[in-house]
Amino acid sequence: MSTPDRDRQRSAAFARVLADLRRCLVPGGRVVFDSRDPEARLWERWNPVDSRRQVAMGDGQEVAVWTEVTGVRDGTVSFTHHYTLPGGEELVSTATLRFRTEAEVRDAVRAAGFEIGAIYGGWKGETVGAGDGELLVVARK
Repeated sequence: MSTPDRDRQRSAAFARVLADLRRCLVPGGRVVFDSRDPEARLWERWNPVDSRRQVAMGDGQEVAVWTEVTGVRDGTVSFTHHYTLPGGEELVSTATLRFRTEAEVRDAVRAAGFEIGAIYGGWKGETVGAGDGELLVVARK
């Protein structure tokens, strides 16, 4: 499948999700979701050295966690999360994220019939570009 076709399919899928969310909301209802900000280029630090960290579990044990990018293509980033448990067992989780610009997110949300309340740069209400590399969208039906 060519890149323009793939982009159209991804945009159509995102539009369907937004339309479904709007359909489920009562008048005045709100939706909040996050997307990754491509300008932050966070995936450049998703490697075994820069992303490695220890995560404390509820029982006090620690799990080693790190992320590895496996592909960057057409506005998407594929990656694998690695988890090493205290006994040495390793678990992996793979995913692919679409990095939409703030303008793309705004256009899609408005096209779905939402009113945008705010777009923040992170979960602490930072301005776009000053947060943790996310776009946190608050929209109302």
